[in-house]
Amino acid sequence: MMGGGLMRGFEFCETMAGSFHLVESPADERPMSFTIRARSRGLLHFLRKPEVEIEGEIDAEGFADHRYLSGRLGLDLARTGALPYSFEFTANDGRRCAFAGRKTVRPRDLLESMTVLPGVLVGEGGAVIGEALLRFDLRSDLLRFLKSFRATR
Repeated sequence: MMGGGLMRGFEFCETMAGSFHLVESPADERPMSFTIRARSRGLLHFLRKPEVEIEGEIDAEGFADHRYLSGRLGLDLARTGALPYSFEFTANDGRRCAFAGRKTVRPRDLLESMTVLPGVLVGEGGAVIGEALLRFDLRSDLLRFLKSFRATR
């Protein structure tokens, strides 16, 4: 029996920042970042399927400036050894695009592998239209990240 005070789920916020380039102009590296709020649907749902829904904002200079994003973040680290990020957004020109990336966690290199997120930008037809390399900045973002964790009801 569930009591009224029990946690039903959890949420947290995360920011990743780095750079991206479009496939058509690989030498043109531009800044990119995203900030997400991740929410579980509930603890039982999360235990059955360890992923959370994410929403937030992507800022990819000249491509998707301060655009809303929504998608999923996989958190089945023990089974898969990875944290896959996938979200959709609308580019500045109105095209629907997606980001797909994954942190591949290596126990021997835990800090580096937990903070680096390589990914791709995908266009409407599913073709890769860009590549990105983002990082979680431990120095400036770790405390804010840890403080953002909270139980939801």
